[in-house]
Amino acid sequence: MPDFWFFLTSTALFDSLSTAVQIIIFVFFFSTRRPLANSLAFMAGLGLAYLGCGLLFLVKERAINAWIAQWFPNVSGISDPQYYLLQLLGAMAFVAGGIFFGLRNWRRGASKQNERLAGFLKILNPFTAALLGVFLSVSGFPFSLPYLGALEKLSGFYGPQGAVPGVLYYNLIYLVPLLVPLGIYLVLKSRVTGIEAKLHLHSPRWGSLLNNALSVVLGLLLSADSCVYFFSGHPLLSSKFF
Repeated sequence: MPDFWFFLTSTALFDSLSTAVQIIIFVFFFSTRRPLANSLAFMAGLGLAYLGCGLLFLVKERAINAWIAQWFPNVSGISDPQYYLLQLLGAMAFVAGGIFFGLRNWRRGASKQNERLAGFLKILNPFTAALLGVFLSVSGFPFSLPYLGALEKLSGFYGPQGAVPGVLYYNLIYLVPLLVPLGIYLVLKSRVTGIEAKLHLHSPRWGSLLNNALSVVLGLLLSADSCVYFFSGHPLLSSKFF
């Protein structure tokens, strides 16, 4: 099942990068009075809360799915041609949206909202930074369709108990985009003057660029998956994304 683990890895990365605000917040913590303590506390709160939400889903899957069914249509009964047509249309929207918003955000300058956010983060300590991470994960979990889809597939393949290692793996991959700026900061903080200000300046733009680039890549992959199905009768990836 290599393609399933590819699906799990790519979904976790997309899930993390699609919420670029948490990466921006994480980097902005480097400009606070206690940069490492605050940023690591934020990452711990974010990651542990997201993991906890996933494990809770495995225990309460039926109840959570019943709640989700009130807001989203049931697609489990659609035929393969309908599925891959919907996937192709969604993939085209991903590519178009990624290109459009990527170009628009790249041309924009610094946002006043980001400056206000940075000012707010400077008054936080490690405890409140961790609480902020918990709040972002818990409040975003009901709307995190990539995570919910991955959890349901894991539970379906391995059962609630057998899915736990997969949930742990997903959450480790989910935190990888935060480790990249952390590594840059740790390597360059003693070598580059004002590295905090430089990261602070460029992180919103690069976070948005990564988000939109990943949308384009995922859209192209799903487009290829659908096109291969329509031409050969067999999809490129055996695992469906919903």
